[in-house]
Amino acid sequence: MIFTIPLYSFLFIYLIFLAIFLAFAIMNFYHIIMTASFTFASFIISFFVFALTVLTLYFTWQIIQTTDWQTPVTLFDSDWLTGSIIF
Repeated sequence: MIFTIPLYSFLFIYLIFLAIFLAFAIMNFYHIIMTASFTFASFIISFFVFALTVLTLYFTWQIIQTTDWQTPVTLFDSDWLTGSIIF
């Protein structure tokens, strides 16, 4: 018995993570604006987080473009337990 899922299932998990990250980022910038925390330190940290976010999204996009999302990912194979792996 082989239990597989398509690779695009991980893409949906990643998109959910991005949505949660975006919600927290918006709350963070809203907090900075509403509390008038416009200091040099808050600007540097916010810029650093924003720059790393943009770089991460750019490199993720570069990797995603060449990925075959129909590739099955094997989560469980009963042959792993019996030791009769056939190549």
